[in-house]
Amino acid sequence: MGVTQNDFYEITAITAGKDQTLALLKSGEVLGWGGAGSGRITPLYVDICKSGGASAEPVYITNPSLYSDISAGYGLSLGVSNQAPFIWGLCQTGTGGKELFSEAPSLIGGIPNAVKVSAGQFLFAAIDQSGGVYTWGLNIDGALGRLTSQTNTFPALVDGLAPIRDIALGDNFMLALTRDDRIYVWGSSSAGQLGLGHLNTVERPEPVSLSARVKTIAVGSTHVLAITADGGLYGWGSNHFGQLGNNRHAYFSKPIPIALSEAVLAVAAGMHYSLALTPSGKVYAWGWNGCGQLGLGDLQSRSAPALIPNLSGVRAIAAGEMHSLAIGKNHLLGWGGNTNKQIGNAAEKQMRPYAFLKIA
Repeated sequence: MGVTQNDFYEITAITAGKDQTLALLKSGEVLGWGGAGSGRITPLYVDICKSGGASAEPVYITNPSLYSDISAGYGLSLGVSNQAPFIWGLCQTGTGGKELFSEAPSLIGGIPNAVKVSAGQFLFAAIDQSGGVYTWGLNIDGALGRLTSQTNTFPALVDGLAPIRDIALGDNFMLALTRDDRIYVWGSSSAGQLGLGHLNTVERPEPVSLSARVKTIAVGSTHVLAITADGGLYGWGSNHFGQLGNNRHAYFSKPIPIALSEAVLAVAAGMHYSLALTPSGKVYAWGWNGCGQLGLGDLQSRSAPALIPNLSGVRAIAAGEMHSLAIGKNHLLGWGGNTNKQIGNAAEKQMRPYAFLKIA
């Protein structure tokens, strides 16, 4: 199925990975741009650290059909179709029994009634219909939240958790958000990213002490963002690039407030940077900006939230390793790193939002 300049698409969700972009359509089809994990057929043994040769046009992922959730990770992606989880892209280490490079989605066994998935680099997670959490991948620093082997670990349930409605993965750690708005964490806390007040590894889920109820979470490589019920924003973990909204310390091992001039509706976290969407449709950005992923017209990092100019009417955001996405009024927009055409025909370092797909 081709894509033409005059086509319009109704997008229900977006996700960004290392250098791939996925958009979930209302039809249940998925559009993909970029390198490994995008659905684009590429040569075997591709080096995902190198760029070049990619097409700026998206591809359709239609087999299976009727996707209900998607997640782009580090060179591979996950999706849910008819409550079954699928994986495609570069699975380098055989984690979860998959050792392949195929852009054709492959069924992941052992996870019944999946409703949500989350893809990292060597970590993966899924939530089932009852709120149970399945994890698989490399169990370094206890990142899977359960007692198991370190390598080639198959999916299994994490015990001791209340029903979960969202989960987010960082570098060797995970956060789970319960249906009653509490956060549980486990894995590495080398930069305080577990929010428990220390830098020690935690192998079993522990609750984060935050008095306010949490509605939304986002995780970067080693930092965390959380929106409270009243629209307040908190963060913890690494702050080397100001991704927690200040320049006071290199890291924070407990939640701290991040000051914005208005309430926050949604957040996204990239490798060392942060994005926030407000109810008015504005987007703020801060942290590392080496590829223009803050969308502010330069490559200067920021330690305080800055409003992205000339960007309004936004209803959803996403952050990959070094590129950012937004669903605007009439277009899907992207900015930041574009080494594999993950944001279409934009510049390799796109410093301002660039419209690369018309939407309904």
